[in-house]
Amino acid sequence: MMTAQVSTARGRQVSGRSALADWQRSLQDTVFSPQSDFAHSVRFHIEKHNLPASLLPLLDAVGAMVAATLEPLAGANDERLNLPRLEHYDGVGDWQQEVVHHPLYADCGDLIYGTGLMGDLANGEFTSALAKSFLLCHAGEAGHNCPVACSAGIVRILQQAELEEAPELASAWLEKLVVPSYRENFTGAQFVTEVQGGSDVGQNDTLAQQDEAGHWRIYGEKWFCSNANADLILMTARVKAEVEGTAGVSLFLVPAVLDDGSQNNYRIRRLKEKMGTRSMASGEIDFDGARAFAVGHPDEPKTGFKLLMEHVLHLSRILNGFAATGAAHRAFQVARSYALHREAFGQAIANYPLVQLNLAAVRAENAALLASIMRTGVLQQQADAEGAGADDPRRLLLRGRVNISKYMTSKYSVEHIHHCIDVLAGNGTIETFSPLPRLLRDSIVFENWEGTHNTLFMQMLRDILRYRIDAVLLADLEAGLARVSARIEDADTADKLAQALATCKDQSALLRKSDSAEQTLIVADWVRDTGWLDAIIALVDEGIHQRDAEDSTHKLVMAKWLIDRHQPRLVRYQEQLPVIQDLVLGDS
Repeated sequence: MMTAQVSTARGRQVSGRSALADWQRSLQDTVFSPQSDFAHSVRFHIEKHNLPASLLPLLDAVGAMVAATLEPLAGANDERLNLPRLEHYDGVGDWQQEVVHHPLYADCGDLIYGTGLMGDLANGEFTSALAKSFLLCHAGEAGHNCPVACSAGIVRILQQAELEEAPELASAWLEKLVVPSYRENFTGAQFVTEVQGGSDVGQNDTLAQQDEAGHWRIYGEKWFCSNANADLILMTARVKAEVEGTAGVSLFLVPAVLDDGSQNNYRIRRLKEKMGTRSMASGEIDFDGARAFAVGHPDEPKTGFKLLMEHVLHLSRILNGFAATGAAHRAFQVARSYALHREAFGQAIANYPLVQLNLAAVRAENAALLASIMRTGVLQQQADAEGAGADDPRRLLLRGRVNISKYMTSKYSVEHIHHCIDVLAGNGTIETFSPLPRLLRDSIVFENWEGTHNTLFMQMLRDILRYRIDAVLLADLEAGLARVSARIEDADTADKLAQALATCKDQSALLRKSDSAEQTLIVADWVRDTGWLDAIIALVDEGIHQRDAEDSTHKLVMAKWLIDRHQPRLVRYQEQLPVIQDLVLGDS
């Protein structure tokens, strides 16, 4: 009988494997460090906006739990054999619709909901919920963090709108949604997309009709249903078939289980195999008279669509930004630690300038984007606490900030995670080696969920032409620049920021003078450039506090470097448009 023997005559294999083991152990302590850029951001907002100091020890506990427990469970649950499946029949052959998850899915869910973030959202502690979400998304468990965002939208709807038919259900559902346990709470879903429409909600054909008793019933098909086994569904449906566009679309809540314990009248056709967020069941669903409860006033034109945009998609886009930056920040932690432990050509690869450039860009850009969305989260919490109405100027400012940050955080987080995989080289592509492949796959879903880049560009263009939202955002940038310029103690940096703001203003003016085709391209430049300017100004603001309160210049150094990397340019597209069109529409 032959035996295999591993030779250790050349000890480099042993030392290499030992270095990898040390690297993996370094990742298991915490994803939250008091010395981190994120921790300073939290301290900055605690001091500046009177957030509770108790938030820091809470985040410390969440960070330790994510690294030691949630991340390993999420990795195991994401393995192919552990992904959800759909069972159409029970053991004796009777029809059912049951999404079967691996037990690890519930274990992950209990940890995530156990942080109390849903209660934070319901109680107006918005920044606390967002900070927890940022750390939870380090684990790459978007299979739960996506339903968290959906549930958060329903919580907000139940607090902002009426259920005229059964108002007592609102408090009962709200109570279930905020239970800090996945096994005991309700999770929510948002079903908007239909096969013919995608982001064009005005093409929705699914109908809502009232039966003889006056109860609403849903008929039709939804094409992309994330969290298909949710307890409570928020969905769009057309109340009048003859009314075209979003004017005829209303909003409804559909429970999975009826009062008598029976399943509601909808059927999961199949589950989709997705690139990312794989541990969450996404499917196609047919509705055949499902019992539904109208949100708001379904007979009023555009009421449902307005509620969807202002409360549901708006909140989801904020949470999406924290999810994307959280995933990218974890990728940086993994890649940086790997670079410190991995040796090549006689030294740790962290010593090589090309690796340093790669990681420095990820850290600085992630810190700036985080500073920007932290400010947005605080502004949202303040506006909600003060009951800012639809005519409050902060609402338009928040609308613009949220749409820009959704684009910025999702686009650049994909790039950041990709660059972190580069640091690990071939090891970075191996699913069982690190969480990076899972983080990348999930981040691409973040990029396309709740508004693709082009959808966001076109929404911004409509808002610029209709509401002059560019003037609102530019005025906010000008005020932010004035706030930091006098305290930055660096004339060159202040001048470059002023130059960037002037270019963004020129872009805005050029956009208004251009034809419709060129406008769609200029607005993409404007969103990117104003997005970076806002992020850098927010980072400078935090950097001044870091310098004065903690005797550190890390954030100011990062901000100064980013100004040179992202100085905007004024670009005309008139000559390029025919070339672009011919390359796509001409013969290939």
